[in-house]
Amino acid sequence: MLLPELNNPINFFLEYRTRIILVRLILLSLVTFWIYGFLLPMILFIDHSFLSFLLSRFYSNVCHQETTKCISIGSTSMLVCARCAGIYSGAFISGLFSLMMFTRNISRKVLILSIIPLGLDVFFTMIHLYSYSQAVAFSTGLVFGSIVYLVIISELDNLTFNKVHLGHE
Repeated sequence: MLLPELNNPINFFLEYRTRIILVRLILLSLVTFWIYGFLLPMILFIDHSFLSFLLSRFYSNVCHQETTKCISIGSTSMLVCARCAGIYSGAFISGLFSLMMFTRNISRKVLILSIIPLGLDVFFTMIHLYSYSQAVAFSTGLVFGSIVYLVIISELDNLTFNKVHLGHE
């Protein structure tokens, strides 16, 4: 029932790497598509078009889109704030690295630790301890997004490992 070579997570990864990499490529493609969507007005310079309006309405479901908090080039802004852009960029960067590494057992404590700088930045900005900084917001979002993506990949790896290890496949 249980193959000895599957007891080792590295052997498991090597045995199921095609499936694991395929899942990671699909997730990375979705993140890439998501990022492309909020960058589209900046890439195509479609600031006042109907497509820009539709995309703006779509991304308003996940971001407040305050103009002063959005990264701008010229008169065109991203459709998400700097913090959200950092979160999605962090997920993208982690997605690229996850294609080359095995991420089993990422602790949820790391996830909690990654949200602390982001939360402190939001809190300190809200109480006016310091003024909003796009660079700080992007950086804290980058760290958090990277860790969230790695935790998701880790959980998917653990789910697949447990499914195979317990003989359900």
